[in-house]
Amino acid sequence: MKSFVSKQIGFVLNKVAPSWAANRIEEQLLIPKTADRQVHVPRQIRQFDLKTRDGNVRAYQVGKGPVIAFVHGWEGGAHQFFPLMRGLEQCGFTALAFDHLGHGQSETRKATLQQFIATTNYVLHHADNKIDDGLYGVVGHSTGCIAVANARPALIKDKQLFLISPIFNYKLFFLKKLVRLNLHPDQLKQYTDRFTREYKREFSRMELWKKLDKYGDVSCIAHDQSDSVSPISDSRRFCQRYPLTKLMVTKEYDHVRIINSESVWQELKSHLNYEDTTINFADKFLVNQE
Repeated sequence: MKSFVSKQIGFVLNKVAPSWAANRIEEQLLIPKTADRQVHVPRQIRQFDLKTRDGNVRAYQVGKGPVIAFVHGWEGGAHQFFPLMRGLEQCGFTALAFDHLGHGQSETRKATLQQFIATTNYVLHHADNKIDDGLYGVVGHSTGCIAVANARPALIKDKQLFLISPIFNYKLFFLKKLVRLNLHPDQLKQYTDRFTREYKREFSRMELWKKLDKYGDVSCIAHDQSDSVSPISDSRRFCQRYPLTKLMVTKEYDHVRIINSESVWQELKSHLNYEDTTINFADKFLVNQE
């Protein structure tokens, strides 16, 4: 009953105040509810703000040495990478992550895919030009992988790319988000049609599989068999077409928990050409978050 009433109210507002209704729906779609989430930042990790053209971005940095930058996806945050970042610090790397605008502790803004790409470009440029030793590799998760692959080629060419649970079909991903808003059927059709037009005009050229092919020889994909957000079959198809891209398959994780799995940790070290196995990742960085 509550769902039905909500749909009808939304339908009426769409008729009498279409601009207000459209803005409200866009807010639900493009401003994730992550800004108020309390996140513990380990004391070793330094926090600071980067002033981009679109707003202030909260960044997190730890370690010394070549830079590994981390790019989170929709409704994620830099905090998802803290264990991996602290582990890489022990391996002689600088680990750098950030909250996208509209996420975490960054400034509240509508979080579009274009803005994801722009912010990623800004942070990667900062890493390559403002931090000693420069950018060595990039780790992306979910829609963050799309932002990585769409970064300026001069920034990521010949860099080690490690993609976790990548989204290969952004159109389907976005439409699923739209359906979850539980809109009136007429509203749903209206916004689906609008997004489909925008997708053909703008988003289709950004799809991961169109951008990643030229970086196949420096890329590794980690994907879990039980991922319900991004099917592993997409990663399999890509790696079959571009066999220089390595695919690491995990079991019994989901779209997010795979990030800090032991399998990802070991594969990431290997991909970065760091073979030391003496660091106990699970005991030191997952259990102890101080």
